[in-house]
Parts: sequence; structure tokens; C-alpha cells
Amino acid sequence: MLLGYQIYRFIWIAIDWVYPPRCAGCQEFGYRWCKACQEKTTKVTENRCVFCGHILFENQPCAYCADKAKSLNQIFVWGEHEGPLRLALHQLKYRRDVGLGEELSNHLVNIIKRKNIMVDIVVPVPLGWKRQRERGYNQSALLARPLALALGLPFRSRALKRIKETRTQVGLSIEQRRKNVLGAFEAKPRFVAGKNILLVDDVMTTGATMEAAGLALEQAGAIKIYGLTLARAVKVFT
Repeated sequence: MLLGYQIYRFIWIAIDWVYPPRCAGCQEFGYRWCKACQEKTTKVTENRCVFCGHILFENQPCAYCADKAKSLNQIFVWGEHEGPLRLALHQLKYRRDVGLGEELSNHLVNIIKRKNIMVDIVVPVPLGWKRQRERGYNQSALLARPLALALGLPFRSRALKRIKETRTQVGLSIEQRRKNVLGAFEAKPRFVAGKNILLVDDVMTTGATMEAAGLALEQAGAIKIYGLTLARAVKVFT
């Protein structure tokens, strides 16, 4: 285990000892997210489109997404956005439970190591400035930072920024979502040009936001871009 990551984990272990947490999924005392809740999470299988979630026979884009999803080489997802995982992400996103990011990121670390994905830097999907100001932090960065430490990779939160405030994606179709976030991001070539990027977000519904972010990275000179999210929305839009 890398020294920087060891120190990071030790800090959170110490905090948990002084201020014992409660599980974000079931409120059990002494855990940030207990093993029982982790085991109850439905894991994402690889027989679905990596972008919209339609059932397939292999882990590739479906016919609808194949000619639209150009920038991302592949997207990896850990679990379905329901049950204990949904509760945990809600707490991470809206209740300022910063330590939960370190706990949840362990599952992302396992995906990268199992898939043996070779990347140069880790980049979180950014929030718009209004949401960032209201929330005070970016939940995707809370997942991406410990992930980068665990992998021994640079964490580059300034490599990608959102340059257009967009309406919420809730209730929009796949095509509406893609149009809504088109041109919403800008990447800095000095951080990403000539590099393989690991792009991290918390939840994916259709992949529209991640694809738009990936396109900005591609335009800035990134070689390969891999998407990684903790959860995928169970409902698939058409």
C-alpha cells in the first residue's frame, strides 16, 4: 500500500475512533458503511450497454449508443443505484459526509485493479459553480481523490471544468440529456494532452454527462478516456 494512501486511511481511522460513525445504509453504530449493506448492493453485471444500460450479450455500446458515444473508451460501474448504495450516495452528496468518500472509493479501486486499466491521471466530473457553491464540495472529487491516492496517480481536479450551467437531468430522455450537457465542459490541455484519463463520477444514468466530459478531454488532447462511476441508475430512459 502506498505511503500517501496509508496516511490518508490512518487519518480517517483516527477520526472514526474519536467520533464513531453510523452506517450510511442502516445506521449501525461504528461503521461508515457496513459490510452487510455492501453485500446487499446489487452489483452491475457486464451484459448491459456501458452507456445506457440496455441488456446486451457483451460489455459494449448498444446499437443506439454506438454512433454517439465516441470519446469514452469504456465505462465501468460498481453497483445499482438502489437500496443501501443509494442511501450512502445521498449522504455523501447532500449531508457533507466527507469520510464516506474514502469508504466508498474502495470499490472503485478494486474495479481498476481487477480490470488492470492503465491510466496517467484521475479527473473528477466537475459541478457547475452554483451547485459547487451551494454544496461546498464536489462529491465526485470525494471519490476520486482517495482513488488516486490508492493507485499512486495524480489527482487533477482542475483539469476539467464546467463552463455552462445546465438544467437538472431528472426526467429527461437520453437524447434530451445529451443535448442538455453538450458543450458544458472544457478541459485544460496542459493537464490532459497525451495522457490516458480516468474520469470519475458518483452516479450514471445514461452516460450523457460523462460522455460530454469525455469529449472535452478528447478535444484537449487526451489519448484514452475511461469512465468510472460507483452507481448506475436502475431506471433506463429511452
